Amino acid sequence: MVYSTTRPKPEGPVSRHISVMRADDAKSRPYPEPVILIGPPTTEMGGMASVVRQTLALDYAGRFRPELVPITLSSDPRELLFGRCVRHSRQLRHLRTTIRRSGARLIHIHTCSGKSFYRSVIDLVLARRLGCRVVLHIHGAKFDEFVAREPRWRRRIVSWALAHADRVISLSRAWHKKIVAIAPQARVVVVENAVDIPPVAPPPRSATGCHFLLLARMDEWKGIDDLLAACALLHNSRVTFELTLAGPPGTAGDSESLQRKIDTLSLEACVKYVGPVAGDAKRALLAWADVYVQPSHHEGMPIAVLEAMAASLPVIATRVGGMPEMLSDGRCGLITPPRDPQGLADAMDTLASDPPRRIAMAQAARASALSRFSTQRLHSDLLNLYDDLIPHRKSNEYTATGQRDEVSAEASATIREISLLTMSAGHVGQDETLGCVGSPSRR
Repeated sequence: MVYSTTRPKPEGPVSRHISVMRADDAKSRPYPEPVILIGPPTTEMGGMASVVRQTLALDYAGRFRPELVPITLSSDPRELLFGRCVRHSRQLRHLRTTIRRSGARLIHIHTCSGKSFYRSVIDLVLARRLGCRVVLHIHGAKFDEFVAREPRWRRRIVSWALAHADRVISLSRAWHKKIVAIAPQARVVVVENAVDIPPVAPPPRSATGCHFLLLARMDEWKGIDDLLAACALLHNSRVTFELTLAGPPGTAGDSESLQRKIDTLSLEACVKYVGPVAGDAKRALLAWADVYVQPSHHEGMPIAVLEAMAASLPVIATRVGGMPEMLSDGRCGLITPPRDPQGLADAMDTLASDPPRRIAMAQAARASALSRFSTQRLHSDLLNLYDDLIPHRKSNEYTATGQRDEVSAEASATIREISLLTMSAGHVGQDETLGCVGSPSRR
């Protein structure tokens, strides 16, 4: 479901358009209507890349045709500002060429925090100069913290971009409130993440023992150390359980350092780290597990939690981001405070010792996934959003007399100023691309 808040249209030069069609656009409108996506390549791991893949794969009933302009990535964390600027200039040229070739009027930008967001501002500026409407899709689990620690002049850039996007997508009602607090004039809608739902619910798990699972990058903010500490408490309490950690290495450790942590806590008999998984290997882990655990310090709306719910797993999660909404405030699992190993251990003990309760929560989680988090619901939300921004017309109505927004000369001056400020900001601050894209590369 899309939740929307009516906000006044931002005042200022950028919001004033001249409805004139350029000479190079004097041809029939493309049909279906092209929509340009900007986001990570589809080969990347992570929640943002998953949403991009889903958006590209949806059937828009001949009304819209999505096309991806992938962000540029580098595997070198020491890359200098000049190298990043060169890479992004290539992407801007690609974007400009794609817009002109396709005649697109709608750009859907997937973004998160840090330098990634500032580069998305430049994408937004270019799209506006070319007369396109823009959707900013905010994925960052720490977007509010990123904005709060920025100096005032950079916070003004963030607020300007949010206010001048035609729509801003947040992942939950909690994030809706946070984004409106940053930019009161932003036109924010809630479009929850989605997953493919297995056609048949898995059978109930074994009533003996308890298998816990976490699918995530092994980053500190994912609560990896909290989860290991909670497992140590469970182990000392003689609770019978197993935990599998699966996902790429991160700031909390790699295979060697995580194994050292596991050995230090004497958990080698009940905790293992298996590295990144996908496809059949991930599905096998979801079938093996009895309970999914997500002890994050920050979150948006993690795809892995939705996959667990779709696989009929109850979830233990922290009260951050959109997770309380996802779990219906406890109906589909248990919610604990972040950074609280004892509270996490208590929740794990509760479900490990009460199979009927976890089975009931598993059934509720599956039902919630079917009703709220399917790709069919995402399809409906995006179709309604795109139709709202670019009203659907029949193919024979796309003629050379059609209209295309142009930005005034006064607006162009404002855009140049914002571009210069954004470029100067692009090399400062923490980049959350790692958390959003899910690979060791940087945008």
